[in-house]
Amino acid sequence: MKRRIALLLGVVMLGLVSAYLVAFGSSVRTGPLAVALLVGFVLSAVLFVIGGFADSISVGDRTVPWNALVGVGDITLASVVTLSAVRSALVDGGTAAWLFAAAMLGGGSSLAWIGVQTARDSHHVDLEATPSSRRLVAIIALVAISAGIGVALTTSL
Repeated sequence: MKRRIALLLGVVMLGLVSAYLVAFGSSVRTGPLAVALLVGFVLSAVLFVIGGFADSISVGDRTVPWNALVGVGDITLASVVTLSAVRSALVDGGTAAWLFAAAMLGGGSSLAWIGVQTARDSHHVDLEATPSSRRLVAIIALVAISAGIGVALTTSL
């Protein structure tokens, strides 16, 4: 994940959590797992904001670089979203809920892998400031195809 996108994503996520809490109030605390998932989502957003804003932070005698913060934020977000989908499937029990949970497991695994690679500053993820135009076109095409598949699946259920 690009550093500038991490900051924006973290701010948007914190805004969504705030709107969710304002809209539903204390009724969102339906159990310890729901609270843990909400806290995990907020933690992920905070890691994105800090990682997008600061080059590094000091934790005790160690310096943690921005990419480690963003990578852990990705892993946390993947875990929260996947666990939330599985929780919904367990509560609902319908076929559509289980299909959604399976899809979220695939997407969450992908996001977690990207998070690990980002935290390690691996060659598998591109952290350079200006990506190539071919890569940008490929990313936009992938997002468009993914969104199209998502719309097709949700309208057919």
